Amino acid sequence: MTTSTTSTKDTADTSTPPGVGTAGGRFQMPSGTRLQEYALLGVIVLLLVIGAILKPDTFPTADNFRAILTQASVVGVLAIGMTFVIATAGIDLSVGSVVAAAGVAGGLMVDDAGTWGFILGALGFGLLLGTVNATAIAYGKVVPFVATLAMLAIARGLALQMSDKSPISLLGQDGVRWFGTGEILGQPVSIWIFAAVVALGWVVLNRTRYGRHVVAVGGNREAARIAGVPVRRTVLSVYVLAGGCAGLAAILLSGRLASASPVSGELLELDAIGATVIGGTSLAGGRATIVGTLMGVVVFGLIFNLLTQLNLATEWQQIVKGVIILSAVLIQRPERI
Repeated sequence: MTTSTTSTKDTADTSTPPGVGTAGGRFQMPSGTRLQEYALLGVIVLLLVIGAILKPDTFPTADNFRAILTQASVVGVLAIGMTFVIATAGIDLSVGSVVAAAGVAGGLMVDDAGTWGFILGALGFGLLLGTVNATAIAYGKVVPFVATLAMLAIARGLALQMSDKSPISLLGQDGVRWFGTGEILGQPVSIWIFAAVVALGWVVLNRTRYGRHVVAVGGNREAARIAGVPVRRTVLSVYVLAGGCAGLAAILLSGRLASASPVSGELLELDAIGATVIGGTSLAGGRATIVGTLMGVVVFGLIFNLLTQLNLATEWQQIVKGVIILSAVLIQRPERI
């Protein structure tokens, strides 16, 4: 009788992927992540107060906030994809270069196929490069850092080669430019797209079996495999997703700049990783938060908008960015890193 009870208990324990908290079948946020989100909310409020004091005429205005969110939308879209990658204990250093390559790929198609050609070219090329990353990591068993570092160089080289090292002008392409300068209900299109990506990312991570699998793979890959999680397919999918987000970010960035430049997107991978990490997603995997990533993106946007208004040199802004990322990593519990 005792033996039968023990066997039943063991079966129940493996029915939920390890490393995933659930409540009524739903993803349950770790308490530490909640605390980090509350802390970030406090930081946002503090930055708003500081900005209002230091730049009362220019910082606390609706136009400035729209500008902050518009500029942050590109990094924000990348950061949502990065959240899924880092949740599996991975990393993607190539997204900035993929943005450039995807934009150029779309730009090469725009003259013959118009706006839809640009969209399909950018998204398709982003997904293609993401798939190359995914295949190397999931099936070639290449370390994510090495695979995506190689793709960083490959994608940048492709962007330069395909464009003949020159930007592709989109000045006459009003449909493409609409993604960067158009409005819906009085708000920039890029903000609406970013909001849609955040909402979709939250639902997928917190309300689907796939989201639980992503977190389980990062928490304990071997235990997740034993529990029946398709580990290899899950790992492959997050890098494809990151590539797709890079393609979408390329559309937003190219529309705003009215060009597809082979040198665009430099260091965007650091911004995306930084926003994800300070938002509370663990670099060790197994813990992820879309809401935290959103707030991380907003924090970065507020800080650098304020620093720009204070005329702080670009090099000092880069130093501040590095300090923020380092501090966020140090705050995470040592056993999670």
